[in-house]
Amino acid sequence: MTKSITSLMSNSEQYALTTAAGEKFQAKFAEQRYVHLKGFYRGVALTLLKSEIERLAKKAIRRNFKMTETDETPRVLSTLNGDIIDEFSSLIPSLYKDPSLCEFLSAIVGEQIYTVDDPGEEYVLNILHQQGDTHGAHIDTYKYTLITAIETPEKGIGGCLELIPNSHDPNAFDDPNANIVSLCAQDGDLMLLDAGDSVHRVTSLTKPSRRIVIASAFANGKTRNDASYSSEKLYGG
Repeated sequence: MTKSITSLMSNSEQYALTTAAGEKFQAKFAEQRYVHLKGFYRGVALTLLKSEIERLAKKAIRRNFKMTETDETPRVLSTLNGDIIDEFSSLIPSLYKDPSLCEFLSAIVGEQIYTVDDPGEEYVLNILHQQGDTHGAHIDTYKYTLITAIETPEKGIGGCLELIPNSHDPNAFDDPNANIVSLCAQDGDLMLLDAGDSVHRVTSLTKPSRRIVIASAFANGKTRNDASYSSEKLYGG
């Protein structure tokens, strides 16, 4: 049997892309509403991903605005949408549509997940690199988001993902009693989030650095036919 592209590139010693392997994370995901899969890509595979993303990142568009639909939280970053990625890359779309990866992720979340057709949501690049860059608090239209960390800032200067499980309120981060989870990834890590029901943000960079991720949206049955409120503003041409 031919291995899938994700199976060939991922850390197979730690992550077998099967239902049984995904189910091992299911209880943790149900409790936390996220899982952090450290070192999913490494070595030659990670080098290949970095090279591909470095080439694509040169085409990113700078954004600086406040998102009305999320209580005016800021978007100060550079982005690249799926249409452009499709035009210049075969690797990123192939990883996203890999049935083995979908099987693994479905087992983690405990329900069938689906790829989406919106080029502003399916797989995009989000790039923070200037002091003050941030991706403000929001929830996603589609139920799940898979974040692939390609390049991460040095420790202590921001660029970490924060989420509040089971909250939809962008202002919840101002509550001193909020259950804020902070995830500071390393290059090659994956983070799978219940992004449709857990408000999340990326903290501001306190000095110039680079945080480059591939953000990939996956729907469940309930959100499969929904239309994103943010894709045109954040990822439009």
